[in-house]
Amino acid sequence: MIIATTGTLTTGSTFLVYHGPYGAIIPKMAEDGYRAVEMHIFDSAEIDRKELWDLLKTHGIVLTSIGTGSVYDRLHYSLGAGDPAVRKAAIRHLEQHMITAEPDHALVILGLVAGRVSDCGGNLEEFQKYLTDSLYRLDELAVHHDVKLGFELMNRFESDYLTRIEEGVAFLKANTFQRIGLHLDTVHMNIEERNIGNAIRSAKGYVSHVHVADNDRWYPGHGHYDFRETLQALNDIGYEGALALETNCLPDERESAGKSLRYLSEMLEELSE
Repeated sequence: MIIATTGTLTTGSTFLVYHGPYGAIIPKMAEDGYRAVEMHIFDSAEIDRKELWDLLKTHGIVLTSIGTGSVYDRLHYSLGAGDPAVRKAAIRHLEQHMITAEPDHALVILGLVAGRVSDCGGNLEEFQKYLTDSLYRLDELAVHHDVKLGFELMNRFESDYLTRIEEGVAFLKANTFQRIGLHLDTVHMNIEERNIGNAIRSAKGYVSHVHVADNDRWYPGHGHYDFRETLQALNDIGYEGALALETNCLPDERESAGKSLRYLSEMLEELSE
């Protein structure tokens, strides 16, 4: 498992760890000891991809994943929307992220952009059909671009479809996706799962990405979340992907980054003994 920090061009928010231009935040990530990052990008077609790729290479940082949730908030793109034009726009938007992910064969997150049943007038059957059709199209594109996709399981306050690990596993088993796996998040699991360790172990072979934050969205070790249980379960199923820090940058960027890396590194070292 590799610990990945998070970065975004967006400023004026405490959500995620590093905020600002790539030329400013990527050197800081490397200085703080990170060798992997998940970038949260509103629109990949609008960024300077070469600048991003060159900076990551120069500083020895791998792009593990791309966060995509802001497009749902800003433009309400939804893969399960009743309007076919909205679904098409969402797919086109996500393919741009796949292009950004290509050099490191990174994962593109399908979280909020998957949509809600309410995006289809509350018709669950239609939402499921439209979402599944959209996912098959994205799966084909992921094969073409040689990247992965992570379907994020979110808690009931942020999603009204597939909120628990057993539901996500059943959904993947019922389909034949080639590049789509489950994306787990400690904050969501803390709300939805009765036994987090057992739930993770039941998803062996289906987990492709993991977000980590303490129960209060601060850095790991700040709250009461049991990271040992989660990391042990991930180790038990042979998970070798990223532990991406979807935390707040509180009390400040560098302290959040430093404490997260030290805390998780110590736990991973314990697991390896």
